[in-house]
Amino acid sequence: MTQTYDYIIVGAGTSGPIVASRLSEDPRVSVLLLEAGGENTNDISRAPGAFFKVWGTPYDWQYESEPQKGLNNRKIYSPRGRVVGGSSAINVGFWMRGTKEDYDFWEQQGAKGWNYEKALERFQKIEDTDLGPTRYRGKGGKVHLENSAYPSEFIHTLLDAFKEAGFGDIGDFQAETPYRADIVQKDYINRVRHTPADSYLSEEIRKRPNLTVQIDTFVRKVIFKGNRAVGVEVEYQGKVQQITAGAEVILSAGSYNTAQILKLSGVGPKKELAKHGIPVVADVPGVGENLNDHLMVNVRILSSVPIPDTHFNPASDESIAEWRKERTGPACYYPGPAAGLVSSDGTHTGPDFEVILEYVHTANGSEKEFAGVNNIAERSGYCLVVILMIPKSRGNVLLASADPHDKPLINPNYFSNPDDVKRFIKGIRYALQLTKTKALLPYTEKVHPALDASDADIEAFLRSEASTVFHPVGTARIGDLNKDPLAVVDSHLRVRGVEGLRVADASIMPQVNRGHTMAPVTYIGEMAAQIILSGIHRR
Repeated sequence: MTQTYDYIIVGAGTSGPIVASRLSEDPRVSVLLLEAGGENTNDISRAPGAFFKVWGTPYDWQYESEPQKGLNNRKIYSPRGRVVGGSSAINVGFWMRGTKEDYDFWEQQGAKGWNYEKALERFQKIEDTDLGPTRYRGKGGKVHLENSAYPSEFIHTLLDAFKEAGFGDIGDFQAETPYRADIVQKDYINRVRHTPADSYLSEEIRKRPNLTVQIDTFVRKVIFKGNRAVGVEVEYQGKVQQITAGAEVILSAGSYNTAQILKLSGVGPKKELAKHGIPVVADVPGVGENLNDHLMVNVRILSSVPIPDTHFNPASDESIAEWRKERTGPACYYPGPAAGLVSSDGTHTGPDFEVILEYVHTANGSEKEFAGVNNIAERSGYCLVVILMIPKSRGNVLLASADPHDKPLINPNYFSNPDDVKRFIKGIRYALQLTKTKALLPYTEKVHPALDASDADIEAFLRSEASTVFHPVGTARIGDLNKDPLAVVDSHLRVRGVEGLRVADASIMPQVNRGHTMAPVTYIGEMAAQIILSGIHRR
């Protein structure tokens, strides 16, 4: 039996539910939202200090990269949400939108109408934060934000150090200047995660007769008639089925899965498709290319004096039981509740690093600087998580085979551009200045990497310890299709060379933002819905 809907949206992560919710506001259109995973019923995923316990479970696609030459041939684990809410159901929950430079860059790349002013206008309607309503922040929107909870006043010592070092003031880095540090806001309500999907697919919204949310449905490919997308082929309840789209198919499956689905459907680089025996619908060389992602590394510091209220296990059974019962206790706390954006090169042309401030040292004793330290887990300390904001390295997502169940080959190509390593070394040195402030000197006994480390030492540290911040973007990038041969979608998110198919997720971002990716993906979802609805209303 073939079902027919006007719009089929693939992926109920961050963007997909927004598109589905907004489109179904028009009672004249029927909308089907498909999700490979199930409903988000595991409450541990909603605990601020224990969410990561669902990684490696059926809530996670359980991807890992190909061995990374730039990272000593390590394979990097890359959890992606396979559940309603997607990766925003299993991430830290940071709401860091990025900066003016990020959103204006999209328009400079040919994404007409996608700029900072447009993004601000949208975020004012998306956000519900006590920092709004202002020109920069929203109040009363769908995504409720609250300050990260923290157990120790030491977090304010870390913030004071940021200011004392001259990195910037303490305050909202999403207001007029980004060069600030603050307690980070997250998508939580009273210490319980509330994802964008929870808000946009509320019980009330799910009652709409023209909206169907279908879970446990694995999308194999988009079906084409000529070069027009007319539906999807899925596996549902053990059978391969086809579902027809009367108007359009919208892919919101994320930077890895969207690229894979496009290629399995015959939309991608013709050479790669031919290799796997996939008939070419459209030769689109940019599909799966331009993969870029943030890298982070932990600068760890041991303190010679105890730091109160920092020794507990947020993910222990006892902690989770207390959180479940009272919404109190250690499981309420993620150890890095504050972060700052800096211009380490002094140009102030957009932050070049983010520093997350953690009140625990996260060391395990293998660090050479900490050799001979007894009972390291019982020692106090702190950690500076340093993130390179605009990496120049680019990788790709390739098919392993024509079998949709074979995981794609993910190669972010970290540190393939030597400039990333040089800049990161400088960024580590810049962050290490925090350890020398009056605020932090009393708590700084041993540092990894050492304060007198050579560039070669720091490079070795980066290659052996840097890892992903879980922000893959760019595999179906937006741009001017006439001027940019690797652009995959135009300003209206329409896929090059075909009709009736759009992409609305992180894969359209031309480069990773100076922040975290959940917020810009909500913006992408809102923009996609607005673009599609304005087309319907014109007809």
